[in-house]
Amino acid sequence: MKRSTIIGLILLGFVGACRFFVPVAEFYADFCYPVIQSVLSLVSCIFPFSLEEITVLFFAFLFIRIIWVAIKRKRGFLYWLKSTALAVMWLVIWFYMGWGNNYFRTPLYERAGVERRHFDHEEFCRFIADYTDELNRTAGATVRTDRKHLEKDINIFYGQEPQRLGYSRLHKWQRTKRVLLHPLYSWVSVLGYMGPFWCESQLNPDLPDNEYPSTLAHEKAHLAGVTSEAEANYWAYVYCSRSDDDGVRYSGYLHLFPYVAINARSLFTEQEYDEWLAGVSPTVINDYRQNREFWQNKRIGLLDDIQYRMMDTMLKSNSVSQGADDYIGVIGMIITMQR
Repeated sequence: MKRSTIIGLILLGFVGACRFFVPVAEFYADFCYPVIQSVLSLVSCIFPFSLEEITVLFFAFLFIRIIWVAIKRKRGFLYWLKSTALAVMWLVIWFYMGWGNNYFRTPLYERAGVERRHFDHEEFCRFIADYTDELNRTAGATVRTDRKHLEKDINIFYGQEPQRLGYSRLHKWQRTKRVLLHPLYSWVSVLGYMGPFWCESQLNPDLPDNEYPSTLAHEKAHLAGVTSEAEANYWAYVYCSRSDDDGVRYSGYLHLFPYVAINARSLFTEQEYDEWLAGVSPTVINDYRQNREFWQNKRIGLLDDIQYRMMDTMLKSNSVSQGADDYIGVIGMIITMQR
């Protein structure tokens, strides 16, 4: 116990160093994480189901067992405090050593040598005109590429431009895992997630076809080491917009639609906004509304609100200042990186 505790404290010290010293986090992201995610995913690929969910359930059971033992065997408060502290320590270590230390590395703009732009009205008008043309051109297209080939192609993509910017390449054995508790994700409007304990990409089986490519590319970005939700949206957009499959391209443009609308609402006058919206294909509006209603019908409000608050708190505590609203920043990132 003493030896394992000492090892744990050393690893916890490394996690703390990553949080407060960017060069240490950069060392982790460049040299440690590629090895860690390769090994963890190589082990987890043996199992067709999600090990992430089993790990979370294991820790939940462990905390309950600690309480039960403290009460049943009358071990007292100090036993509960010590045992809980050790369990929390290893949970934190596993989360950050498995993936979470990527939160503290140098931001994308600095690594890419790009100055962040606060885009103006004219610049946004140019972007939204090009975006709307492409959105309307691909409106209603179906994905021709089968899902196995799509995932293979996305894995290859993250070994190209993203890897040159410091992200980890992906491997052919890193396949999307089958979730065990998939109704839960629909209840809280989660389309997918990247598990930090076993480096597994998880997608909600309820995903409509036109949301599948963009969501898969988004979660694969996290697997490559991207922590910002806006940046994961950015890389998903880059992949989808360059695809030869109109259905994949449409998925990328449709995924951006609510974020474009939010920015347009804040930058345009009411007349300009209405004119832009009138120029969007009715097929796009219908697909967006259908997807929105689809998830709203599955959503359980209280659980969704709790999940949102937890995610917002988790992101803000890990250097993502915008919290759960970070997704919206994708438009500014696209304009900045394209420029």
